[in-house]
Amino acid sequence: MNALRLWCKSDEVRMWVLCLPPGGGSAQQFRSWSDRLPPVLGVAAVELPGHGSRSDEPAPTDLDALLDELAADVVPLLGRPVMLFGHSMGAVLAVDLARKLRAARGWRPAALAAAASEPPDRPLPAGLCTASDEELTGLLHAWGGTSGELLADRRYLAEVLPVVRADLALMTGRAHRDEAPLDCPVHTYLGEDDTTVDAKEAAEGWARQTRAGHTVRTFPGGHFFPHEPQEQMLTALVEDADAAVDGRLRAAEGVTHG
Repeated sequence: MNALRLWCKSDEVRMWVLCLPPGGGSAQQFRSWSDRLPPVLGVAAVELPGHGSRSDEPAPTDLDALLDELAADVVPLLGRPVMLFGHSMGAVLAVDLARKLRAARGWRPAALAAAASEPPDRPLPAGLCTASDEELTGLLHAWGGTSGELLADRRYLAEVLPVVRADLALMTGRAHRDEAPLDCPVHTYLGEDDTTVDAKEAAEGWARQTRAGHTVRTFPGGHFFPHEPQEQMLTALVEDADAAVDGRLRAAEGVTHG
């Protein structure tokens, strides 16, 4: 099944924001953005095998094979400027996808936003993918974004823990990739109450991923601040997307900045 999911309000799209979900997450987490962003900024997301609407497929175990799949599936977007947005694990996938497309097609994103994410050059602790169910449940609690009621539901945990464990195994096995920095601006988005990401290390590490400028923004909320009901981050996302295309979004009809 194709990984690409599109949510467009109109045919007015001038630029895409391509979203990559966090570990254990789904493309569906970004669907509401299409109602909250201006029509000229189209919302797209990738659905990984074993997740969301592809839950009947095996979870990926080979990162390079996954990146090949994603690179092929997102080709329809590449005729317009694309800003990559990755949340947590999705941010690391985003930078790897950008490099895969650079090598395969000479393509570069207009910008990349890394939200609530440790930098790609900081490996995950090796023991995470072999953690017990109890330890993984504690990790989900630390991340936030999941109610205590769900975390106490054995049926829910039986569904979600294998997906989270598979994602952690995929990223734990990620080889260090000493590749050239990206030729696009990188924006680090942090949650002021996120205790799972070291803000200083994240800012410094993501700055190393680009030679075209880096910014840091901090927003209210914890690890799942991108999906909390506040508009500050989406306003910043529009501003950063617009700057990446030299103000062409603002000039297009329908763009407003809150």
